[in-house]
Formats: sequence, C-alpha cells, structure tokens
Amino acid sequence: MEKKKWGLSSFALKRVAVISMIFDHIGSIVIRGMLEPLRVDGMLYIGQDSAGWVRWVFQLQELCDILGAIAFPIFCFLIAEGYTHTRNKGKYTLRMFLFALLSEIPYDLAHYRMPFRFSLQNVMFTLTVSLLTLMALEWAERRVGEQKKQYVALSAAITAAGMVLAYLVRGEYVFLGVLAVALMYLLRERGKLRLLGLVPLLIASPWILLAVPLLMAYDGSRGKGNKWFFYVFYPAHFLVLAGLAQFAAQFVR
Repeated sequence: MEKKKWGLSSFALKRVAVISMIFDHIGSIVIRGMLEPLRVDGMLYIGQDSAGWVRWVFQLQELCDILGAIAFPIFCFLIAEGYTHTRNKGKYTLRMFLFALLSEIPYDLAHYRMPFRFSLQNVMFTLTVSLLTLMALEWAERRVGEQKKQYVALSAAITAAGMVLAYLVRGEYVFLGVLAVALMYLLRERGKLRLLGLVPLLIASPWILLAVPLLMAYDGSRGKGNKWFFYVFYPAHFLVLAGLAQFAAQFVR
C-alpha cells in the first residue's frame, strides 16, 4: 500500500492484534475454564442458583469473541505485507515454523489441559503454511513472467495446494487463513482493494470487519518495536492463561 503521512504502522497494528488476541483467548480459555465445573459429559448444566452469573459470563464471553475477531485479519495482512518487505524470506518462514513448534505445548495446555493434542494446532502453523504458499506464488511469478493466463492458473493451483496443506496441518482457521493471505499478496498492487482478501474470513466470523478500518489506516511504515516480542509473548501468554483457567475452575467449585 502507498505510504501516508499519518496512520498506523505495522508495529502499531501488531500491538492492536495482540490486545485483540488476548481478549479472544480470555474468552476461549479462562471463561471456558470458569464454566468447566458445570459441564457433565460435554453438556452445560445450570442450576437456578447459578443462572444469573452464568448468563453474565456468557455475555462476557461473547464480548471477548467480538473483540478477539480483530486479531487474525491483522495478522494475515501483516504476513502478506511483511513477506514483500523482508530481506530473507526463507529465514522468516523458518522462524515462524520454529516458534509454531515451541508454542504448541503451551497452546495445548491452555486449550485442552494436556501437553499434546493434534485436533487443532496453534495459529503459527497456519501462518507458516501461508508463508510457504507465498514463496511458491513468488516463484510462479518469476517463472511465467508476463504470461497472465499461465500465472493465474499456476497461482490458483498453488493457493489450492497451500489450502490443502493447511487442512492437513490443522492450524487455527485452517485453509481460510492461507486463502486470505494469498489473496492479499496477489492483490498487493491494488491499494485498499487488497483488503478484499479478508472476505474468506467472514465464514469464521462477521466481526472480522472490525479490523478493516484499522487496516485502512495503515501508513505503510514499519514503526518502532521489537520484532521478537510477539514470538516470545505468544507461547508465554498461553501458559499464563492456562494457569488462570485452572484457578477459575477451582473458584467456581
């Protein structure tokens, strides 16, 4: 996107996404932990004495879901944007993959109360597959050059392959994330129209539209910040929330 004199830098967007992610995970991990003692065989049983506060907790969880929907569209945008500007794309992809591995045990502890479960992996696996897909798309662009029909066909095949790989890996948002990142990368010369790449994410939640005004305010700059912060914060916050969820469950009992 073309640079503006005002707006949000990539680091500013990442900070917003991190805050949104915290809300999302408070709802899916901590609040779920509060309700866990009321579940029997997966079903939620609510007594008359607890109906009032449980209703309040459900409303709080819904609010967390809404605020948390902002995070993933921003991360998808930043992956597509960051890929076009990073100097060493292979190193960028490898770093994402290594931290995906590092984050998986904290992710499983927070979500499933066990160190290993393979039904769904953390979002960094989805972002890693997205980066691999972008590397393949860039290769296709170099290979076919100005042959537009061949490029369109090859890009569609590569994107579809990336979506299949994401489905097999089973990271969060599965193939929707890969499709969104690929579309924003392919539309990278179209200015604000690149945000149309977010449309597939509407399947997951209509509230992702809350991220659009923030992304439209992107000024094209990197901004100031530590690139390692998110990589370290991501697994660490799962461990903290896992502990809070255990405490919440004990408090309800």
